[in-house]
Amino acid sequence: MSPAVTEKSSSQTLMLMVASAAIGGTLQYGYNLAIMNAPTTFIQNFINETFLERWDIQLEDYQVTLVWTIIVSIFSLGGLSGALIAGPMTIRFGRKKCLLLNNIFLMTGALLAVTSRAAKSFEMIILSRVLIGVNAALRQLRGCEIQSSELDEILQEQVEAKGTRPSRPWELFSDRSVRWQLISVMVISSAMQLCGNDSIYFYASYVFKEAGIPDDKIQYITIGTGACEFTACIMCNLLIESKGRRFMLMGGYILMTIWAVVFTVALWFEHNISWMPYLSMTCIFTYILSFGMGPAGVTGVLPTELFSQNARPAAYMIAGSMMWLNLFIIGMIFPFLVSDLNEFCFVPFGTVCIMSALYVGLFLPETKGKSLLAITREFQKLNYKGHDKKDESQTQANYQLGEVVPSTAL
Repeated sequence: MSPAVTEKSSSQTLMLMVASAAIGGTLQYGYNLAIMNAPTTFIQNFINETFLERWDIQLEDYQVTLVWTIIVSIFSLGGLSGALIAGPMTIRFGRKKCLLLNNIFLMTGALLAVTSRAAKSFEMIILSRVLIGVNAALRQLRGCEIQSSELDEILQEQVEAKGTRPSRPWELFSDRSVRWQLISVMVISSAMQLCGNDSIYFYASYVFKEAGIPDDKIQYITIGTGACEFTACIMCNLLIESKGRRFMLMGGYILMTIWAVVFTVALWFEHNISWMPYLSMTCIFTYILSFGMGPAGVTGVLPTELFSQNARPAAYMIAGSMMWLNLFIIGMIFPFLVSDLNEFCFVPFGTVCIMSALYVGLFLPETKGKSLLAITREFQKLNYKGHDKKDESQTQANYQLGEVVPSTAL
């Protein structure tokens, strides 16, 4: 077979792999974040009808909202479960079989959702959301080309790690040499959900209604939120290698803080100035754009760049658990924040964003173009601050991989 034919075949395989990863992975996550927004009223009426028919009870508005938030947010607990079992399942069955078996969760969840109306059971929707959450968290494929320098670093790390077992999640908490790496991953992974961006997809109707957008236009405006994040992802890919991870992450949170403040001001004056609802809508779009350009594009790659191969699986498990757990928490309280705080509903999210930007600026080193050894050296200043240099030198020796090469390329 000629080199040209081989190259063409490889390109087609790569395109199919990327398409499979996108459709089977991130599409599942994004779709199931946003899908519950459109049928909000129908499902809430279904909950009320079920309680009336079973127990002759008319639920109050806050009770319906509570059950509704459980249906929406339980997806995150399913994701948390999926993140915790993904590693063991991959080790036992392999990546390919694991992804094939994972379809069972999706098909079972879809079947439960479709038949819930006929069965007159909103509990089936809850169980469906759990199973689909598990499905969304197992689907993690690498969809980018592996650079030769990155492959060299991986192979060098493999040689160093030969004969040693991977670290367990709880072992990282007691390991001083990765203390601030772990803190950074936990803080930034939590901030990614606590900033409220994904909850906008969960409860777009609540947010846009509070912003003064007419009910009949909300479903069309919601499409714009997805377009914003898609645009932001493209911009992030174009800028991240030139600007660096730290700049994009900190800049994204600073911009989100600014838009949260402007959104609050717009909500305050929406009844006095006719065009304020449109400013509110613009703020939501720019908030999503800022999130996509910074936190969404950088957070996921941090465990790869901050931890050695032995510690990465545990680091990813901890990071994934923090993301799903915080998504559940924020998903449960978001509708109540919107209804109780009114025009100040985005103040908590703005606070999270500015605190996250400060943390990144003060504690997270730039990782672009640096070897794992160089990144580790910068963290040791925090890990061993005020302690004997002996432990620090030993840790650096453990990370000595020979030739210095750039860290993971996106």
